[in-house]
Amino acid sequence: MHFGTVPASSSRPSSSRPSAMALAGLTSAAIAGAVIPALAGLAFLISLATRRPLIGTAARRWPWLTSYPPGDLPRRTQAGLTAVWGIGLLAAGAVQAAGAINGSLSITNPGSFATRALIALAAEAALAVITVIWLHGKPAPRTLSAATGAAPKRRQDDRDADCRSGP
Repeated sequence: MHFGTVPASSSRPSSSRPSAMALAGLTSAAIAGAVIPALAGLAFLISLATRRPLIGTAARRWPWLTSYPPGDLPRRTQAGLTAVWGIGLLAAGAVQAAGAINGSLSITNPGSFATRALIALAAEAALAVITVIWLHGKPAPRTLSAATGAAPKRRQDDRDADCRSGP
């Protein structure tokens, strides 16, 4: 070996291969990123099967999220939104799993990890937009008279009382 030459082993960049700790972190994050949406989707669908939609629970707990008064979110809306969220989250998990199975989204590649995260964010953003459109597209009327735009009708007893109470 001549003076000024570098051995072959030190000329190889050390960053070409991730460390064991980085590999373990990426693997656990990728698994959690694919499994958590699927588990949440299953929870939504199970709540729908047990006739206790999770969307209804959220609407009762946080009524300011909807345009409906507390407790007035229609049952059909609760069931529909719960089904949409359950199917949407299962689809996001399925897309991530399909990418992992066919090898195009590997667990150890940071680019694939970012792609996986963007898939999940895009699916959840689409679900949020669907929810906002569904809930705020046609606000619930507060009362029947507000829905018809008419003044509340007076009872016959009230009209008779007004006529009898002269000057």
